[in-house]
Amino acid sequence: MTVENAAQRTSGYAIASLILGIAGFFVFPIVPSILAIVFGRKAQEAIGLDPMLGGEGLATAGIVLGWVGVALLGIGLLFLLLLLVLA
Repeated sequence: MTVENAAQRTSGYAIASLILGIAGFFVFPIVPSILAIVFGRKAQEAIGLDPMLGGEGLATAGIVLGWVGVALLGIGLLFLLLLLVLA
């Protein structure tokens, strides 16, 4: 049996990263978004070290969603600040 034929496990950090990345759009965005980025990076590191561990796509999606959540929060805060200055 080769590594390609063996059953792969999915990284729990990758799953958590994706869930937190999605949650960043529906709950207070900064905490889940930052955790999505941290857990996604941790998952990518673990996946790189263990060939039997899968979920790299989930980790990448979680990281991207985390950064999008942070960016949207930043844009929203800038917009709010602009409204306060112009008011």
